[in-house]
Amino acid sequence: MDSTVRKSQYEGGTRTRGMMRFSAPGRPLVTVVTVVLNRVTDLERTVASVRNQSYDNVEYIVIDGGSIDGTVELLSKLGASIDYWVSEQDNGIAAAFNKGIVLARGELIGLLNAGDVYETGAVKKVVDAFVSSPSMDVICGGIRLTEGNSPAILCFSEPARLEKETSVYHPTVFVRRSAYERHGPFDESYRFAMDYELLLRFKQRGSAFVALPEVLAEMKLEGASVQHWRQGLEEVRRARKHYFSSADVAARHLLALLLNLGAGGLKRLGMGGLYRAYWKIRSMRATIEERKRPPK
Repeated sequence: MDSTVRKSQYEGGTRTRGMMRFSAPGRPLVTVVTVVLNRVTDLERTVASVRNQSYDNVEYIVIDGGSIDGTVELLSKLGASIDYWVSEQDNGIAAAFNKGIVLARGELIGLLNAGDVYETGAVKKVVDAFVSSPSMDVICGGIRLTEGNSPAILCFSEPARLEKETSVYHPTVFVRRSAYERHGPFDESYRFAMDYELLLRFKQRGSAFVALPEVLAEMKLEGASVQHWRQGLEEVRRARKHYFSSADVAARHLLALLLNLGAGGLKRLGMGGLYRAYWKIRSMRATIEERKRPPK
């Protein structure tokens, strides 16, 4: 083959050399999947945050959508820190998530996009909750939202509000493998709100959620859902229409949806102050709700 023609697929990682990880009594295997496309400057810190976890039985998979910005070269360099990585064109974020889920061997599966990072002890906290709550399907927690040099905003996942808004933050979410087997993977017809549709589907079908009061991850206030806020808003509306037949339910929460996925539009209109104010209100509300919980 002509050496100047780029291969359609690259792959690497320790699994390609026969090195596998397994669950052990009291030490369930956790798989973390990172999807990336042309974000080489953000990827290395994401990889480091996974490999610096205090819990060490973590399988790490990176799904690259065919980057041309040096991501493949970085993945090759970091191969010893990654169980498996593959670089090839795919059909979008949801398809990349599903590819990673199929490849995952862990009992718990977390999804961490390039640019997002875990807190150092995040996976250990999730595993402790998993071991002590054998009936749970989804574990989530708090997130630190950052934007440039502005002060970070802390928000905590609230599964009880999923019917009203996107109240669970996907970088903090870990899902039991059997929940994907029972309820299905991401719906690939959703391009930007696929995480909301999936979590709403799980909740509607009776999956048990556990919300931890600790911050598990950090995420920048950017990305596809903000850049494509109009499409994201329409997809949230579509998901809610599918699961809720009453039109007045959607109307009652329209403002929350507009503010939530319409945040990118507020920024473009020069209303960045309102944009940050919305996240601060959500942060304050979650903090108040957390204080209402009885002590353990």
